[in-house]
This record gives sequence, structure tokens and C-alpha cells, in this order.
Amino acid sequence: MRRGYLFLLVGALLSLNAHAQLLNVTMTTDRNNFLPNQAVVVKLTIRNNSSQNVLLADGADWIQFSAHDGRGIPVLRNGNPPQGKPVLVGNGKSQVWTYQLAPIFDFSKPGVFTIQARIKIRQFNNFMLDVRPLKFQVVAGVKIAEMRRGVAPRQVGQSPDLRTYTLRSTRVHGRTHLFLRVEGTRGNEMRIYNVLDLGRKVPFGKPQMEMDPKGVTHVFFQFYAKNFRYYQVDAEGQLLVRQSYFFNKYPPALVRGEDGRVGITGAHRELMEDDFPKAPDRKRTSIPLSTPPSLLLKK
Repeated sequence: MRRGYLFLLVGALLSLNAHAQLLNVTMTTDRNNFLPNQAVVVKLTIRNNSSQNVLLADGADWIQFSAHDGRGIPVLRNGNPPQGKPVLVGNGKSQVWTYQLAPIFDFSKPGVFTIQARIKIRQFNNFMLDVRPLKFQVVAGVKIAEMRRGVAPRQVGQSPDLRTYTLRSTRVHGRTHLFLRVEGTRGNEMRIYNVLDLGRKVPFGKPQMEMDPKGVTHVFFQFYAKNFRYYQVDAEGQLLVRQSYFFNKYPPALVRGEDGRVGITGAHRELMEDDFPKAPDRKRTSIPLSTPPSLLLKK
């Protein structure tokens, strides 16, 4: 009798292992550390190794995520991943799904976290496939600068909203990166609007941050030997402008005109592939170094 149960158990394990071998699933991120409330984006790649087409994402419960901190305590869940549309993955083909987990789980405190995922495959008799866990850190970073400003209310008669703009730095893949965190109030609600990765910066030198009369935040910092980055970000933490600049002799600066408008002096703009909005061509734009300095002002 025991031998019969043993055969059944071995058969079930072999069946589960066979199903697991039919699909190759990996879960990755582009980094292993994040700032609090920064978007944690994971990519789920599924390769179909079976001899047939496999239908995936065919239900709201087709994928389930869970998160735990370094002590094994479940992380507070704020929602569920979007369902998306069913996808038929052909034999030998791969499909990638991208999920932003920061709104789903509360990663607002520093610590070590582990993400786990489980996939239901209805075509394989509702077989549940566990994905290899993914571990990352949430770090506080180093505060470099902070600026507080009021924002005009959406309706007449309401009190102005308050925004706090904080520049922080931390190491990403061995290099120092600069981040802009935008938080504040909207009416009686306190919220984090965005944590924007501005890219790598040199360890020395202090980034500059200014705000113009329209409430747009300007950030200017050095990211290479003679290269600077320039950003414009709105009150919601959304990117408006991303540009690169090069200087020959004297370091450039972010300056404010008499009318309050903000611009750059002492540098040439270098048109890059990752400019935002995208640059029309790759010619160099020269900024004269007359006296008083001319400003590259954004309308």
C-alpha cells in the first residue's frame, strides 16, 4: 500500500517538474537598490519551451506578487497588478511583461526586500509556477539640497499647495546617481508625486537647483569631466526637459535673470540621443559668453 502511495507521489512530482520545464521564467530589475517611494519596475520574461502555443495572462489571477522585508514580514499591499490582455506565446518564443510594484507595495522605508511571483497556467490544468525570488534594497540616500515652494491651488478660494523638492544621491551599479524627490500636499492630502532618477553625477561639485516664476524646477549638475546635465521638472514631478552641456574653460552655472527666469551660462549644448524632448539634429548649439552672460531661457 505504501509503495502505491510512493509511486503516486513520484508521479506527481515528475508531472510538476515536466510542467516547470515547459516554461522558462525570469524576473529582473535594472538595479538592486532604490530610494524610498521610487518606482520599482520588474520585468517578467517567459520563454515557451513546449511543443505548442501557450496562452498566458488569461485572467486577473494569472500572476500573483508578494513582498517581504528582511525579517520575513509581509509588506503592506496597496493594490493589485493590472490584468492586461491575454497573449499567445508561440513555441520557442519569449514574451516580456513589465510591472511597477512601488504603487502595489509600500516601499517607503529603507530595508532589504524580496519580491516573489507565482504564475497560473490554465492550459496546463491550472498549474502554479513559482518564479525565482528577486531581492533588492531601499536606501535613504544622502540629502544634497532641499527647496520648499507653494503651488497655486486648482480652485479659487483654496489654500496654496505645498511642495518639497529634495536632491538626494546614492550609488547605483558602483556610480553616484542624483535623484529629485517631489512631495507635498494637494488640498488635505499628503502624497509623493515622483522620485526621478536624474542619472549619474561626479562625486565632487554641488548640483544647482532653482525655481522659475511658473513653478518649474531647474536642476543643473556635472556628470563627467566637462559635461553637465540640465533638467526641468514640473510641480507634479514630471519631466519637462532633459539636456546635456559641455564647457571648455570655466565651469558653467545655472543663473536667474532679473525677471526671475532661469537659464544656463558658460556652456555649449550637446545634442544627445536621450534629450527630452528629442533633439531634431546633432549639431552643437553655442551659447555666447558675453558680458553680462546670456541666458538660455526656456519659454
